[in-house]
Amino acid sequence: MYHAKKRWVYPETDAAAVEQLQTELNISEQLATLLTQRGHRDVETARTFLHVEDELTFHDPYLFEQMPKVVERIKRAADDGEMVLIYGDYDVDGVSASAVMWHALTEIGVMAECYIPNRFTEGYGPNKEAFSWAANEGFTLIITVDCGISGIEEAALLKELGVDLILTDHHEPKETLPDAFAIIHPHIDATYPYGKLAGAGVALKVAHAVLGRMPEELLDLAVLGTIADLVPLDGENRLLAKLGLKALDESKRPGILALREVCALTDAPLTEESVGFAFGPRINAAGRLDSAMPALQMLLAETEAEALELAQQLDKQNKERQDIVKTIAKEATELVEASMTDDRVLVVASERWNPGVVGIVASRLVEAYYRPVILLCHDPKTGKAKGSGRSIDGFDLFKELSKNEDILPHFGGHPAAAGMTLLSENVAELRKRLNEQAETIPDETFVARVNVDLKLDVNDVTLDLIAEINKLAPFGMGNPSPRVVVADARLRDIRQIGRDNSHLKVQLAGDKRELDGIGFGFGHVISEISKMAHVSLMGSLQVNEWNGMRKPQLMIQDMRVDDFQVFDYRGKKKSLQELDELPKDATSFVSFQGTSKPFPLHEGDEPLNRFVVLLDLPDDESELADRLHDGVERVYCAFGQGDSLFEKLPTREDFRTYYVHMATCERKNLRENLIRLSIERKWSKNTIQFMHQVFSELEFLVTMEDGLPGVNPEAPKRDLTEAPCYKRRVGKQQLEERYVYASLAELKERLQTLRSNKMQEAYS
Repeated sequence: MYHAKKRWVYPETDAAAVEQLQTELNISEQLATLLTQRGHRDVETARTFLHVEDELTFHDPYLFEQMPKVVERIKRAADDGEMVLIYGDYDVDGVSASAVMWHALTEIGVMAECYIPNRFTEGYGPNKEAFSWAANEGFTLIITVDCGISGIEEAALLKELGVDLILTDHHEPKETLPDAFAIIHPHIDATYPYGKLAGAGVALKVAHAVLGRMPEELLDLAVLGTIADLVPLDGENRLLAKLGLKALDESKRPGILALREVCALTDAPLTEESVGFAFGPRINAAGRLDSAMPALQMLLAETEAEALELAQQLDKQNKERQDIVKTIAKEATELVEASMTDDRVLVVASERWNPGVVGIVASRLVEAYYRPVILLCHDPKTGKAKGSGRSIDGFDLFKELSKNEDILPHFGGHPAAAGMTLLSENVAELRKRLNEQAETIPDETFVARVNVDLKLDVNDVTLDLIAEINKLAPFGMGNPSPRVVVADARLRDIRQIGRDNSHLKVQLAGDKRELDGIGFGFGHVISEISKMAHVSLMGSLQVNEWNGMRKPQLMIQDMRVDDFQVFDYRGKKKSLQELDELPKDATSFVSFQGTSKPFPLHEGDEPLNRFVVLLDLPDDESELADRLHDGVERVYCAFGQGDSLFEKLPTREDFRTYYVHMATCERKNLRENLIRLSIERKWSKNTIQFMHQVFSELEFLVTMEDGLPGVNPEAPKRDLTEAPCYKRRVGKQQLEERYVYASLAELKERLQTLRSNKMQEAYS
């Protein structure tokens, strides 16, 4: 067996809805199943989701109650020549939202500038120092994008300074809202029909209203924040993502072209993965390590040379960020393992960490421990700790943090992610409180689980199926890339790949076709999956294109073996060194012939070991069966090598020659002639001892007065098979033939049969 790292959960299927969608929309059963699982159970809803660009249009931006007021104020600023400050955030959403807003405002003649606070010196969102600076510089209108909804004190200050404030945001609001000139926020405004827009999406709605048209030329910017900020990709967001990715792929904007070049995506079509795993990390890198302004400048660059220089700078910063993340992740994991393994909420802090990347590390720890994680950076100069948190389904991080506002003067975010600043002296108290709050959360919430969309056979996986699944793209929050399980598949091949053998490649065999699977970071399981195993692999399907060939491929995310496994280490060099890497608390090394006693089946009340390493074979097969209790999941066969090989059974001619020698040789030459004879007959010392023992048990030989063996003239006639040691040796030879020289398939069948019989015997 091999246990999956997560619990695979299969949703219930509405068979009637699936059948109706299949018929009405002329789609496959698998696509219909996926649609129903995503909540699109009726035909019209499913059709709209599949063909969103044909069935849906962007909502009227004037459905925001305060949008007329916003447009009037912005146009007045343009007419009166006012200086307007666009105040953004340092992540992809904030940077792209700032770019969208800047393009819209400057198009109608507004004198607009952008300001993005420094994560390290100013923190997230509006701050009084920046607002005071803006007022002193002569800005009479500030428009926030992707931030501001928690800035109550900052809004009050701006009002005192006589500067109007328009808040555009999408983060979770607190009970009290800032006293601003106007607020555009899809969660707050009950008149707007869609509440899940990202900051860039909200900025696009303002641009739409200000320009009096949908600015399609800005979709390539708005899609960056929409996908990178992990908002649900349904409804209006799906329309924005679908059209935005097309616009992104066709974009001639210097900043986008530069990103394509540094990401080596000049030829490949751009997808949501291009944004999430290539563009997004590089745009984010600027704000994580220093100021985010170079990222914004790249998106606003007017020449390819300027954009490329900035993109290369971001690429370099991203590599630096990766190294920093690796170091912090190692240190944070060590802190968790040292003292927090029982905590339901992990709150980890250090003075050495870079606050710009702790959110990434928090996500990694969530993946490793499946618990909410907050990583904080202590600043000894200010006495404050600043950081980020990531959560799991069922634990609303923003809501739980809101219960601690007395020690959290500054925080904001979503149910799944949040940023915060607090006094360092209150970190321990925050950890204590959050863990107490988590006690009310059901235990199953903290068990890692993954929803599986489809259970397939190898024969089901075709290029046509993948094309059907991709009709659901773009994938993201609320519409994840479908996870499939290819169940109980026969392994044709399994091997390690990559420069350091850290990855795994498998080939699954079906009745009609084969399927390749790639598991990045799964190379270590090669010693835990037998070549004879039937495996179930969970992951996502993609098309592998190489050398003009296209074929399906499974990207492995988890794996499981449900049946008893047998591993072949017979005659394998250095096998014991490899087997010594098996977990000590789960493994028994069994030697039936060795000088040490075989490992016990029980140690007190401890459970039976799950893995058994057979170093040799017993005299009788029943002894082997005793080791194969029902708790055994794997057997590693390491017998049949070196001294553990059985010696060949002497022939009857060997016995006759030995007996004649003992009967006819002169006593004084007995030893010398026996040595000469053994060389001629190629007898080993063990062979001679065995033949002597057989004759002794049959009483053919006895010890004479001179201490040497001699023939017993009175011995009755008996067959060799009557000697107990001869019977044992014959049994050993049969075991050798059955186990040492058997194929792996035969070996597994025999051991499995022994185990099954032993289990039946135990429960009968």
